[in-house]
Amino acid sequence: MTFGYLNNLNIYSQSSPNVTFGAKHKPAQKISNDPIEKLVERVDEEKKKKHNKAAIAVGSSVLGVSLFVALLNPKNSSRIIQKLKGIRINAKQNMEKSKDKILASKFYKAIAGAADWSSRFLSSINNVNSVKDTYFKQLCTEEKTFFSVKNVERRNRLKKVDNIVRKILKRPHELITEWGDSLAKRTVRKSYKKSGRAMDSLELLIKEYSNKLPADKKSVIMEKLNLIKNNRNYFSTESINDRFAKQEKLMESLNSDIRQRWRSYKHGFEDKFVSNSEHFDKNLSFWAQDMLQANKEALSKEGKAYVDGFVGNKDNTKGLYRELVEILSNSLNPEEKSVLNNALNKTEKRLRYANKQECYSYFDKKRDLVLGSAPTDIVTAGIGLTAGGIALAIADNKDDKISKLFTGVLPAIFGIGTNIALTTMLFSGTKGLLTGIVAGGVMSLFGSKIDKARLMAKKQKETSIQMQDTESKFDKKA
Repeated sequence: MTFGYLNNLNIYSQSSPNVTFGAKHKPAQKISNDPIEKLVERVDEEKKKKHNKAAIAVGSSVLGVSLFVALLNPKNSSRIIQKLKGIRINAKQNMEKSKDKILASKFYKAIAGAADWSSRFLSSINNVNSVKDTYFKQLCTEEKTFFSVKNVERRNRLKKVDNIVRKILKRPHELITEWGDSLAKRTVRKSYKKSGRAMDSLELLIKEYSNKLPADKKSVIMEKLNLIKNNRNYFSTESINDRFAKQEKLMESLNSDIRQRWRSYKHGFEDKFVSNSEHFDKNLSFWAQDMLQANKEALSKEGKAYVDGFVGNKDNTKGLYRELVEILSNSLNPEEKSVLNNALNKTEKRLRYANKQECYSYFDKKRDLVLGSAPTDIVTAGIGLTAGGIALAIADNKDDKISKLFTGVLPAIFGIGTNIALTTMLFSGTKGLLTGIVAGGVMSLFGSKIDKARLMAKKQKETSIQMQDTESKFDKKA
């Protein structure tokens, strides 16, 4: 015999002696007496919780992928590498000072070694990107011979597949790379335009204040201004484009060099005379950077020399603008001196920044673009967006799908897109990442408000229809 309590009613049942029950009996449960409205509210709350969890999952996936991309970004990792090198230098200095203290000396030696290894390891991580990018580029754009395949029939089939793949992927790969290069070049040109405006303002001030000088000194001022005008050709659009072409020329064989280095690196582990750990340790550097470092330094030196020729440096070059300011200084009152010096400092700051953008930031970006980074960055970001697609696919209904689109998927696309665009525009990896996260967060808040307004409008419409139906029923009864 069993007793149960169901919906406030005592139930008595007589079990048949011939009936065999399972191993466990599930006791009857008490069904809630709560009103139907509360039960519906609970269901809605559960749906909201599931919706929030999905949104968090999408956001976390986007953040995770963005962080991974940022870690592999040479622009971002180079900053960390420089800090680690600074730690190593400080630790070595402290180690020298603590020679008499055995424990302290060993401690600083361990820190120096760890910082050195970490900086070299982090630098070598960029090789993952380089190898991935260049082989993906080869897949999309280069015709393969398949000479290693001895079976002629199989080789021909592979060639046909290769032709199809290139027909589909070559042009998109080229367009994405051209887009990235165009954005980066535009950023450099804008920097030089800003420096050009600063130079124009400084020269106008110099001409205005030169009226206070005697004729002989004024003629010296005008001669130097003419010399400046001729030398400013270095910052013209034509000269900048020529230097862009020069950088591209220097990187023509970069892809084949990286692939050759990768093959040599793999074969190095098969060398019986060198241990794997020793071989690994010897290759802890950023290969692409090593290959182009001498060229980069030569271009940077040339650019710095031109800038120094205008604004001087702390060593032995005074600079044409600084010479002019010194000639004028004795004839100006304190306020005019301050205005002139501020204009000079602004010009120097703008020129150095523009030159840094060209010789460092653009050079590094061009190197990555030549290897094929732009298309693979987009593919990598697409992995994060896959989470958004999954969230939409498992949504309970159409309303849930629309909500997830507004609060999760669209903010993810916006955030990742912002990150990629800013990095392409020569922002640092960290700035691009943080701005992308903030942009995605703002878009998510905006999307939540739109979704809330949409659901409220829908609910009002449904309520209005229900009221109309109720009124029509009463009218019929009347």
